Amino acid sequence: MLMRLVIDGFGKFIGVENGMVVIREKKQVLRKFNPEELKQVVIAGKSAISSDALILLAEKGVDVVILSGSEVAARLSHTLIGTVKTRREQYLAYYDKRSVILAKEIVKAKLKNQSNFLFNLAKARKETSPKIAEGLIEAKEAIDQKINVLHSVEGEKIDEVRDHILGIEGLASDIYWNAIASVIPAEYLFSGRRGNQGPRFAQDIVNAMLNYGYAVLHAECLKAVELAGLDPYAGFLHADRSGRTSISIDLMECFRQVVVDRAVVKLVTQSQVKPEDCRFENFICILNEEAKRKLLSEIIERLEAKIQYRGKNMSLSAVILNQAREIASFLRNEGAYEAYTQSW
Repeated sequence: MLMRLVIDGFGKFIGVENGMVVIREKKQVLRKFNPEELKQVVIAGKSAISSDALILLAEKGVDVVILSGSEVAARLSHTLIGTVKTRREQYLAYYDKRSVILAKEIVKAKLKNQSNFLFNLAKARKETSPKIAEGLIEAKEAIDQKINVLHSVEGEKIDEVRDHILGIEGLASDIYWNAIASVIPAEYLFSGRRGNQGPRFAQDIVNAMLNYGYAVLHAECLKAVELAGLDPYAGFLHADRSGRTSISIDLMECFRQVVVDRAVVKLVTQSQVKPEDCRFENFICILNEEAKRKLLSEIIERLEAKIQYRGKNMSLSAVILNQAREIASFLRNEGAYEAYTQSW
């Protein structure tokens, strides 16, 4: 099975020696890898990589992701692949009903995953924290009602209904994050996905973890839409914006709860990452290297975990790629699209 290579910490160097990818620290060789065995290299710390290593990894089709803070700073992306028909239909679909169908399906799946996750959290607390469990169930039922409202949205193109769909999604997300806050210990000072300048400017360690996790997930979804032959910048639910890979963000909406939210809640409620595992710079919370390492490890474990999907046993990473390909097929009018949901 192809593996992900994560380079974290300070002062590491990624180079090439006799056709092998070599990781060094202070000129000492730490590990060597055959590039044929790699599918992704994630550089999460202050490390350096040689041009020879970049060229070798590009030749072998290895995805290279460089994280800076809670953002994807750079990627060594694949050459644009897939049929021209896919991208032509992707652009045309923006102006017809396919755009509405796709956006509604994505938000419906996101809300279902939120609802299912809350139900799972409630079951685990039914005996130990009945009041919290009751609140989680009430939130789940409120989100289920938003799904029913979403079904009634009709339009001929996404520009007619995007605000309505995002309004429903926003109300459901407020309910969801208020419920999630009830299971986070008080010392973490988490009150939801809020902030004076938006959620990416984390005011607490839980939001910082979410931001970092979503950056990793974004890189995974960006790779998937590129491999599916889609134009990463032409989305539907998320409007066009300079530099924003909108359709990869559309795709990741279905996987936020499954991959990132679940990982963050686990690490926090089990005190594997503590409130002091961060620092503040200009009132913005920055994770320390150990917290990043633990979160990244948990997310990668979830991406590689095997699940049942369409009658097959495959990793969640493979499911993300299949979902991107199913979006491409839908846009080419080759079948319906059903966004991913997980019942836990």
